[in-house]
Amino acid sequence: MIKNSFKFFAHQKKKKVSKNLPDLISSASLSDSDLSSILELFSYLKKSSKYPDPFSFNKLLHKLTASHCGALSLKLLSFFLSKGYTPHPSSFNSGISFLCKLGYCDYAQNLVNLMPLYGCEPDVATYNSLIDGYFKCGDVVKACLVLDGIRVGKCKPDLVTFNVLFNGFCKMGRKNEVFVYMGLMWKCCMPNVVTYSTWIDMFCKAGDMKMGFKVFREMKEDREFLNSVVFTCLIDGCCKVGDFEAAFELYREMKQAKLAVNVVTYTALIDGLCKKGMLERAECLFLKMLKDMVMPNSIVYTSIIDGHFKKRNVSDALKYLGKMCVHGVEFDMAAYGVIISGLCNSGRFEKASKVMENMVRSGLQPDKLLLTTIMDAHFKAGNVKAALDVYGELLACGFDPDVVVLSSLMDGLCKHGCLHEAERYFCREKANEISYTVLIDGLAKRGDFTELNRVFGKMLEAGFTPDKYIYTSWIAGLCEQGNLIAAFRLKNRMVQEGFQPDLLTYSSLIFGLANKGLMIEAKQIFEDMLKRKITPDAVVYDIMMRGYIRQNNEAAIADLLEEMGKRGFSAPSCKYLEKMNFDST
Repeated sequence: MIKNSFKFFAHQKKKKVSKNLPDLISSASLSDSDLSSILELFSYLKKSSKYPDPFSFNKLLHKLTASHCGALSLKLLSFFLSKGYTPHPSSFNSGISFLCKLGYCDYAQNLVNLMPLYGCEPDVATYNSLIDGYFKCGDVVKACLVLDGIRVGKCKPDLVTFNVLFNGFCKMGRKNEVFVYMGLMWKCCMPNVVTYSTWIDMFCKAGDMKMGFKVFREMKEDREFLNSVVFTCLIDGCCKVGDFEAAFELYREMKQAKLAVNVVTYTALIDGLCKKGMLERAECLFLKMLKDMVMPNSIVYTSIIDGHFKKRNVSDALKYLGKMCVHGVEFDMAAYGVIISGLCNSGRFEKASKVMENMVRSGLQPDKLLLTTIMDAHFKAGNVKAALDVYGELLACGFDPDVVVLSSLMDGLCKHGCLHEAERYFCREKANEISYTVLIDGLAKRGDFTELNRVFGKMLEAGFTPDKYIYTSWIAGLCEQGNLIAAFRLKNRMVQEGFQPDLLTYSSLIFGLANKGLMIEAKQIFEDMLKRKITPDAVVYDIMMRGYIRQNNEAAIADLLEEMGKRGFSAPSCKYLEKMNFDST
């Protein structure tokens, strides 16, 4: 690999070299930050056929790699090796680390294998880089094989080796492997704050807060230094599971320990509060953040804006959008996505279009998720044409419509009575449970139960299990058509499959019975619903009321009004009852 690498400065312009460069180069002759001097130096060495001492050469190669010139560093190493130069082993490590970070682990492994040919033996730093590289490529087996190899070799794994290993396992959610290698680590070395932080982060991301706090207590018992990273991992984990009491207790402990509460910590707290709809508390923390001279980042603003949009507080969302602009916070794809989808869902399509134009001008292109969200918002606003135009734009951008896109498209078309158009977009190869649910719901609303049974059979053949929503849509459709026998058979099948009827199921059955004038049976279903602790809503009471009015059953109406009052529903006015009576006749 090295002999076939790029020739040194093959396509570089010739530069004038300072005549004051000494014949024997030492590491002290260059400034750490002066990259141009490094390039001039190597050009001089090439022309004069003089070699730097291994330590100076190694230091310069690492400087190049650190300055994002890793490819150039490899070319230089290749050039001097071709001239018979024997470098310091760490010079190889610079190139190996660079290749691993780029994901070229096989090339890095080849470079490790070539080291003995040039008089250098791999050290533990070499293998640590290789293990890290394999984890970045997702190759756990090869990473573990490297560790097994060095355990029986000349060099032994150190704490950095295990920290790299644990970090790789944690990022991939391989908790069992972490426990296996913990035992091996204890035989070789003791964990440090990085090790503990990695373990805590893994447990918190997995939602296992019990184990996270157990490791935290062990850190305290071992008198290990507790840094901001440890606290932030725990705070983030607590927020994700909704335990804000524990999260703020950690926040206060962090303050008492005089640890800097940075933007990452505040982001975890504010984002967690916003996701749970606790916006007032999130805004208080936002002000506290400003008071502590910690500048909010894009994630903080995005979380608060998203929270307000979800609560339909459009003016408050736009207020924070204005603050974001005033403070010069850079918008990322996530921020644009939240703002555009929020504006679309609130019906402000013109303003959303302007934000989209700003996004494109900034160099960002709308992704598939954002376009799908906009399409869905147009459907909800009743603008089918605009929704289909967005779908066309999605295809024009080169995106392959996946099951999420197609399900959203079909759902929008079905809800606007365009069932035939929706069926054309059904793709059996890409379909999942949601796709079948959308199609079955549309067919049930149209009353096409022959086609519905065919699609249901295809769904079972594809290996998908029908859920509660499919049964509920089907029952609602049957009740709408007055086919009560089939509806109750399906309800029994639904229960046998382990799904309990919900409010919509009961509402549909009560509607079907009331529509047929079977109010005694409707009342029985109503009472069964109450026994199952399902609270009726205004729709159910309205169905029952209309049924009793049709039968002029004043006693039943009076009982129902009393029942409504007990449950906190206001009694309908006389005019409303008169209108219902008129509608019923």
